[in-house]
Amino acid sequence: MKLNKLSLAMLFVGTLLLQATGKIDLKINSEISNLTNLSAFYQQMPANVKSFLAKYYPKATVIKYEAKTTLVGKKYEVKLNNGAEIDFDKNGNWEEISDKKGVPNVLIPAKIKSYLNQHYKGAAVESIDKDGNKIKIDLLNDIDLEFDKNGNFLRVD
Repeated sequence: MKLNKLSLAMLFVGTLLLQATGKIDLKINSEISNLTNLSAFYQQMPANVKSFLAKYYPKATVIKYEAKTTLVGKKYEVKLNNGAEIDFDKNGNWEEISDKKGVPNVLIPAKIKSYLNQHYKGAAVESIDKDGNKIKIDLLNDIDLEFDKNGNFLRVD
């Protein structure tokens, strides 16, 4: 009787170990697959997109990349692990940047930056969108502004 209980206990422990090993293998395989996908994403990106990310988001990694074909050509959408999302045009130039931590100041046109410093000092830019002949700015304090393509203030949106 003692032998049967001991055998059952050993069988149970062995089963648990096998299940745990399978889960570890699954997790490792999943992580390797994710790294492979990210590497493939990176290889597919236009050079301008890669250099933009390296320059302005050097500590972030790409978690999602999508190339879309539209009527005006390809567009690229990139999502980073820090929450930033960036849309690029067919030439790899950014069109829209959304970053809850604040869009890097160097990406804000000088004239708009000057206006923001004068009227909204200390307010960070959550998103910037080049929309045709306009540039739309959303501040982290929920104020939305609109400028012309030259950076002249048009209105609070």
